Amino acid sequence: MNSPTKVFVCGGDGAGWAIDEDRRLTIAAIERTATIVESPEQADVIHSCWWQALAAVARSNPQAIRGKPVICHMTGDPARCMGEPDFAPWLKRVSLWIAQSRSALDRLHTLGLQAAYMPYSVDFDLYANAGGNLSQATLDAAGRLPPNAYVIANFHRDTCGAVNYGKDGSYAPKLVKGPDMFVEIVAELRRRGENVVALLAGPRRHWVRRELAARDIPFVFVGEETARDDYPGQILSQRRIAELYSLAHLCLVTSRNEGGPRAILESAAAGIATLSTPVGHAPDVLCAECLFTDPLDAVEAIVGDIRTGSLRKFAPAHSAIVKARHTVVQANWEAIYSKVELLGEPVEPCAPMTSLSTRVEVKSKPCISFWNKFAPPPWGGGNQFMAALMAEATRQGCACIRNGEGVDPSQIHGHIVNSVQFDMERFTSLVKPGESRVLHRIDGPISILRGTTESLDLDRACFEFNARYADATIIQSWHTVDYLSQLGLSPVNPALILNACDPTIFNTPIARPAPQLRLRIVATSWSPSPGKGAAVYQWIDQHLDHDRYEFTFVGNCPVKLRHCRVIEPMASEPLAQLLRQHDVYITASRNDPCSNALIEA
Repeated sequence: MNSPTKVFVCGGDGAGWAIDEDRRLTIAAIERTATIVESPEQADVIHSCWWQALAAVARSNPQAIRGKPVICHMTGDPARCMGEPDFAPWLKRVSLWIAQSRSALDRLHTLGLQAAYMPYSVDFDLYANAGGNLSQATLDAAGRLPPNAYVIANFHRDTCGAVNYGKDGSYAPKLVKGPDMFVEIVAELRRRGENVVALLAGPRRHWVRRELAARDIPFVFVGEETARDDYPGQILSQRRIAELYSLAHLCLVTSRNEGGPRAILESAAAGIATLSTPVGHAPDVLCAECLFTDPLDAVEAIVGDIRTGSLRKFAPAHSAIVKARHTVVQANWEAIYSKVELLGEPVEPCAPMTSLSTRVEVKSKPCISFWNKFAPPPWGGGNQFMAALMAEATRQGCACIRNGEGVDPSQIHGHIVNSVQFDMERFTSLVKPGESRVLHRIDGPISILRGTTESLDLDRACFEFNARYADATIIQSWHTVDYLSQLGLSPVNPALILNACDPTIFNTPIARPAPQLRLRIVATSWSPSPGKGAAVYQWIDQHLDHDRYEFTFVGNCPVKLRHCRVIEPMASEPLAQLLRQHDVYITASRNDPCSNALIEA
């Protein structure tokens, strides 16, 4: 009889919140299948509930995990993790990724990684039975709720980290959690005369508290209202959170991106109505009627629940789903650990991508060559981005040159190369494979944008260069990742970094322009390609009520617009000024990998 597999479980984040809870429940499940050991040296398998915890173990004792299978939970959206600076080495070093939502599983498979579906677990009985014997602290919170109010629970952190605290009270919202949407939804409900109140708990709730107070919207915060950073001190116990759900009619989740969120499992186990954006495992748990993408749809859904219980009628189904699928399931972990030996030889991580000096000793400020067919503006988005990136690198102290010009190639510490939009013959004559760090920025795929045989040849040329020269590949969006996978193209060490514009040029005005009788709409496109939406703009030109709306198009339009104002392509500075004079930006572009025009607006 084989002895049990010895498993070292990496630490959590020490906050006592989601990561630590996931670790606690995971250990409870796998300790019936495997032997938990105290150090990675003793282990047959390394198991981590968070990739950063795995990285911490590797930094402190790299030899202890070398050559061993690694199982790691994908705690967030894989696309978002690919944008983390230190994530790239672990993408393929992990032997088996644990996807905790169906969408994460699909994305991990798109990346060609081994992955198994193991949904988040929750202590179901704790949340299902918490309402029977409330603590005095919870009873005190109940006493602060307005009489007969419809209580909307939200226990998400809404404010960014400690660096944003104490600066004239200007706390920055953590937009990934959607606190702005939460405030707007509650504000609209109050504007319609609904007797709603927000029930808040947890650390870093400063931004929402301030915004609700500024709009005179009632809320009850369970904790100390301090101006200091209260993380992790204000994290409540699981028991306290479970009790608070029993005071609420609805749990409202407004996140823009999530690995979980755990609140969906908790509120479903507690038996209350739940309404969420379709993030993470929300579509796996909630009925379609309890998902929203438009905040006004959320308002209508909540009004319906207040009137007729249209959301709470789904609560029993949600509870049953969580009980069946999201409690500790020993058999699932047994199945995974029974196949550990089949995971294959571990892939050791590549050198950290943060080091440009691996091959060239840097004695002064790093010299970086930017490879692109630079053209004076106005020009296309890729050109604008490369110019902005080069300007930012210069501001941060790098010596930046264009296309390897004017410098001995041996003095160049790294190259940033733009797709195929550069002099490839010159590059290959100056740079030999393996001599210097090369970051290859991929867009498109070009064949998806243009749909021609020639464009498919460009994609092939791009990936032949990528395989030969790239140390890492910068991909602009998940759109590109997905289409590259469909075409069977595999970039070297991919990292997902969205495009950006020059913030010294494209920025928000101090004062908004005064309202006009007509709503001012603007669209921009340097490229005249039909895929940029010319047919839609022509339809708008023909059907828009020009007494109510003013439409301006800036750029190259291949069709005639008879009623709308058309302006020739503009350089960045005047374009930014014109954008600030408008109320709404629209785009009808199709298959853009990561539209610079949209980002500029």
